[in-house]
Amino acid sequence: MGNQQEKEQSREFLERKLDPNYGEVAVYLDKNNNLTFTEIKHVLSSDIDAKALEQSITNRQLLNHRCLIKIKKHEKGEIDDLCSSFMVLSITVEYYSESLYNDFKQRKIHRTTYTEQELLYIIFEISNICQYMKDSKYEIQDIHPQKVLLNENRNIKYFDQFLETQKINNYFKVLFGLRDLEYIAPEQLVLLKGEIRTDNTDQELVNVFCLGLMIVNLMSGIRCGDFYNQDTLEYKRDFVTQQIDKFCLKHQFSNFFKQLLISMLKFHPQDRLNYLLILDQLQPYQDNIAHFLNPPGRQKEFLESQFNSFHTQGSAIKSQVYSATACDFNEIDQLIKSARQRAQTTLDDVGLDLKLNAFKGSQITIIDQTD
Repeated sequence: MGNQQEKEQSREFLERKLDPNYGEVAVYLDKNNNLTFTEIKHVLSSDIDAKALEQSITNRQLLNHRCLIKIKKHEKGEIDDLCSSFMVLSITVEYYSESLYNDFKQRKIHRTTYTEQELLYIIFEISNICQYMKDSKYEIQDIHPQKVLLNENRNIKYFDQFLETQKINNYFKVLFGLRDLEYIAPEQLVLLKGEIRTDNTDQELVNVFCLGLMIVNLMSGIRCGDFYNQDTLEYKRDFVTQQIDKFCLKHQFSNFFKQLLISMLKFHPQDRLNYLLILDQLQPYQDNIAHFLNPPGRQKEFLESQFNSFHTQGSAIKSQVYSATACDFNEIDQLIKSARQRAQTTLDDVGLDLKLNAFKGSQITIIDQTD
């Protein structure tokens, strides 16, 4: 009784909501550490299924990675309903409402883009957690921006299949109509069209492809569904390649970044990079990878907080937000003066006197024709 009362006093009810990942849940605040959590409930009719699920949750609870959502505890109970009884497994987990999917939508509203360093951070962290889960014999089954959550420090937390009520991979979500045709590899499209019956796909290489598509989606602002022909169930390979060329040029992303992305999106799975190869290629550029994602609409604060933590001199990586080398303000000043002189000459020819005071804005005076 005392423990139950202490439990109630240490938490504060915040809201009940329908979350795209957690489902219909009640969200609480842990007063001891000021973090939010919720309870995911699994109702099972078979005691065998309940024991199997409890064992898998126990195994998942032992895993430790910075990108994993922590399971605080789990409890098993029973519900009697007239002629039958059901087993209930309640899992208390960390709760994060912010997702990469929502972050992407906010950036479109604020008209801000992801820097190369942010995109490399996403690639690195997701490849890292996928490799960790594979080594633990629990391959991630679904790469999707809705599954990429962000904590209070805007670090990535991945909502893995252990926390889902429907534990199916990306292919079956499309097959069963739970999701539109998106984030699916070309070799899975062959299955979807019924051209072959045997599923020999490698989930790791599927995940790498889907991660690559996610990056194209983030850098271009184009829906992932538009990367497919929804009628013929074909992947629009040439269209995606055009977007990579276009937006890498527009945002001045490095050739290293572009080639990494292309290698993740190879049409044939055997030609793609795997997790370890991605991590190996990123290793020399650790100092160029962001440590968190910039809040949408707060580019200035991001520059102040992250710029000094990157040691990018001599690096191949650049972006449109911050340069890979130190700024030469004397050179910039000379460029400004030169531009002003050219503007003065041009405007004098049409009878305008341009008066520019440094750092005080600009003033244009119309000269009378008689003068």
